[in-house]
Amino acid sequence: MARQRSSLQGKIDHICRVIFLTEEGKPKSTTLIYSFSLSLLFIVVLLVSYWLLLEPLEKAFEGNSVLLRNIVEYSIPALVGCLPCVVLSFAFREKMNLVPAAFTWVDLIALIVIITMIFMVDSTDWATEYGLFMTILGIPIMVSALIGTIASQIVYRNRKRALELRMEKYSSRR
Repeated sequence: MARQRSSLQGKIDHICRVIFLTEEGKPKSTTLIYSFSLSLLFIVVLLVSYWLLLEPLEKAFEGNSVLLRNIVEYSIPALVGCLPCVVLSFAFREKMNLVPAAFTWVDLIALIVIITMIFMVDSTDWATEYGLFMTILGIPIMVSALIGTIASQIVYRNRKRALELRMEKYSSRR
């Protein structure tokens, strides 16, 4: 077991070195490292929002159709979880692209999790088990990642356009 763990740890270390570090051991890009770290925080925030809101939403919409309940239970926690993550983009004045880059990591992590589960689910009742996984984790991750990516891109583009307009006014004054 210890040898397997060290082998796995070695593979993870190698992947991290390839993605984040140059051959000299220096970071390739601070934005890359910061956005990856921020994406892990976003995933925690999104999971907490689902954990806190699913039960109250289930009770509030228990008399409605399954389709309406599913739409509400996937979208409301995603919106509530993405809100503080996207608002955080205003805290980064110099690196406006940090939050959109973090949501790109969330998209990539969600895709990796969903594809990995295809191979990890028991093949005897694949449709049921994979369907259960998608219902519990896959769809919420995809909805949250999609909402966060779209919202962060909109905020980023608006902030970038406003900055360009300010710079244009500043340069035209001379």
